[in-house]
Amino acid sequence: TGQQGRARGSRGGDRAQLDSNEQGPKECPDAWLLGDGQWKNEFFGEGGYQVRVSDESGKININQVDEVILRQTFINLDFDPGFGDALADAILDWRDPDDLERLNGVESDYYLAQDIPYPAKDGPFDVIDELLLIRDVTQDLFYDTLKEVFTVYGTARAGNMANLMTAGPGVIMANRGVDAETAEEMVRQRQDNCGEDFLDGTVARGALPTIVTIESVGYLNTGRMTRRLSGVVQRTGGHSFRMLRWQDRLPSPELPIKIDDQGSGDDVYEDF
Repeated sequence: TGQQGRARGSRGGDRAQLDSNEQGPKECPDAWLLGDGQWKNEFFGEGGYQVRVSDESGKININQVDEVILRQTFINLDFDPGFGDALADAILDWRDPDDLERLNGVESDYYLAQDIPYPAKDGPFDVIDELLLIRDVTQDLFYDTLKEVFTVYGTARAGNMANLMTAGPGVIMANRGVDAETAEEMVRQRQDNCGEDFLDGTVARGALPTIVTIESVGYLNTGRMTRRLSGVVQRTGGHSFRMLRWQDRLPSPELPIKIDDQGSGDDVYEDF
């Protein structure tokens, strides 16, 4: 069920393009400010690192999304209808305050019967990784799809919509009901236009993300990864910020940007 998102980019710098009046090249907004979730590659010493900055408002808030949109999200992601309904019910049962089971949901009786028992939370998700505790959520499903689509940070926009100016392909699929190829093409168009005039202009142009996730993967020239780190940072005004979460030695099945035998990136940025 997981979908991997890809978007092309220029290695080692910002892209430039002619503006609508063809008056000359125009620099795109700094990727660190935009938070568009696209991986960048930098070489360093006997290896390098790959990093991306993702705007958390470009995802769907798992605590605030309403039931109708949650179910439609799984339909748009092309989940099996029965599986999608059961997953939605299980998520809603986990976060609501009561111990009543929905038609296809589960409460504490199910979780307490597992090999490692634990009760249903009956409260909001504190971290998105709690989805791994939900019935039928595998690691592949979580890391390939759910982690790229949902967040616990920020506030819901009108209609529980994510910020489509920074959303990744998975979120665009979930929001617009388009296939993976179309969603990836939308991201490419957004990059080519420096994020302007994208889709229906849901988000005000020039708005900076408030909460971002910064991920970095270190590697040697052999392509072997040495470490993957992740931090969630909240901008608090001016040059100040606070760390909301820090994760060390995260699982890294492969490098986000493929490195060829000569140690150079192949300009394909791939979420994993």
